[in-house]
Amino acid sequence: MGVYGMLSDGIGSYGDEFRAGLNVCLHFLVLGIIAVGTGRPFLFPSLGPSAYLLATGEQPREEGAYHVIGGHAVAVAAGMLAYALFGREASAYIAFDAPDPRFSEDLIALAASSTTAMVGTTIVMLITRTNHPAACATTLIIALGLMGGIADAIVILLAVTVLVFFHETFLLPLARYYGFNPDEARE
Repeated sequence: MGVYGMLSDGIGSYGDEFRAGLNVCLHFLVLGIIAVGTGRPFLFPSLGPSAYLLATGEQPREEGAYHVIGGHAVAVAAGMLAYALFGREASAYIAFDAPDPRFSEDLIALAASSTTAMVGTTIVMLITRTNHPAACATTLIIALGLMGGIADAIVILLAVTVLVFFHETFLLPLARYYGFNPDEARE
């Protein structure tokens, strides 16, 4: 019985939940250290669902390296293309902060950009079988002008790759050895 296994015996039937929480904590600890050390956005909203899928083992067809990295790569490309076509250098931060944003050119542009990005991401992920729903948040982050440009695209792809690499190379073997990998995925 691993160290965490002994701890979870006292927790009762919630051992898997705490093991998943510890697993996610370790994923984000690494990315947080990289973000603090580089000053770059290695933490962004769509990494949460990706880390959750990796840590919990839910939806196995969506959690492997091919799906996580491939899905986010598709999302980055679709988001950047859509934003280049429609985004007009607008940002949801600024557009929604306007005194009366209704029917503004920026919001129309962002709506077109985000819709185009979602359609493109969905179609290409299905064609390439890189099904990773969390990547849909990545495409929206870019299409809404919240992150963008080549530098941010590279950071997004590096962060996702680090997340998967750290999971596959270090966390998964440690989780199995020390017993903090959830026993089974949720339905």
